[in-house]
Amino acid sequence: MRIVLVTDGRTKALLSLIAFVVLCLPAHAQPPDEASALPFVSSDQIVIRKAGSQRAKTMSGVIEDLSGQTVVLRRAGNTVDVFNLRDVVSLRFQKSPEFDEGLRRIRARNWKGAVTALQAAANSEPRKWVSREIRASLANAQRGIGQLNVCLETIERILKDDADSRHVVELPLVWDERLPAEHRISMAVADLKSESLARQLAAASALLQDLQHQTASIATLQSLKKNAHGRLRDLAEMQLWRVPLLRPDELRSSDIASWNQQVRFLDRRTRSGAEFIIGRALLATHDYDNAATSLLWVPFLEPLDPPTTAASLTDAITALNLAGRTAEAARLRIELSDQTANHIDEKPPR
Repeated sequence: MRIVLVTDGRTKALLSLIAFVVLCLPAHAQPPDEASALPFVSSDQIVIRKAGSQRAKTMSGVIEDLSGQTVVLRRAGNTVDVFNLRDVVSLRFQKSPEFDEGLRRIRARNWKGAVTALQAAANSEPRKWVSREIRASLANAQRGIGQLNVCLETIERILKDDADSRHVVELPLVWDERLPAEHRISMAVADLKSESLARQLAAASALLQDLQHQTASIATLQSLKKNAHGRLRDLAEMQLWRVPLLRPDELRSSDIASWNQQVRFLDRRTRSGAEFIIGRALLATHDYDNAATSLLWVPFLEPLDPPTTAASLTDAITALNLAGRTAEAARLRIELSDQTANHIDEKPPR
């Protein structure tokens, strides 16, 4: 399992990189499996790189906790180190066969099989912090299969144990109001006042495009932006960026420029929804090259739920065609076709 937490700036070179990947790699290339059978004693490894440093350092020991914004590592000699997650490049730890199998099935987009394996892994895992990691992957698979309300409940369970968990980014938020209702989470107006801040956020995202509840949804998002912490606060702010897209006369280039500056300070995973919104905004304001760059972030770097990921790729193809980059658009169209053909179509339960 790889956790990438280093902040990297938005760059136009992303488009060239993705074009190279599309040309040179198999359509569904997957990252190599992380080792899961390290020695039982001192089996965990953390790779850290301090801000401003070019040199990474590998630390071995036993991870005792991973919560909030820190990871606790006990090393030989009973030395305990606490690292800030912003300095962590990746970590490796002992995983059960069920956890490994669940991750493998996620990579294969076998969402139903992943759910089965990860539920078994979560039920047999004694380490609390690893259990949260398993449940985060489970939420990812539940979102993939379309079990959006179940996914929300899984994240709420994680947050009860780790209120500042980075896994809030797995929430099944609505980023694209154009998607059919069955591909968007359905929430009640009462959820805007829930004791669960995660449920408030999900509800506001789901009801934001509903004119009858838009004012209340905006008020909830503004409250979360002011009172929530960490990634939950960031996600609430990014959801507010959707408002000008719903009201095209309010979309301004100065706002888009400000959003671009803000996302530079987000970690790669949290940034996905923001890049999708920025890409759509740039497309609407006819900045097609930059729109394509942002829109390709989701399908090639940090996917969201499958329908939103496909919508981002479709919009990127449109942007490339409008920019006159028809060859790149054609290659991406093949990738979209392959994704559709190979996607395991599993309907969410009623």
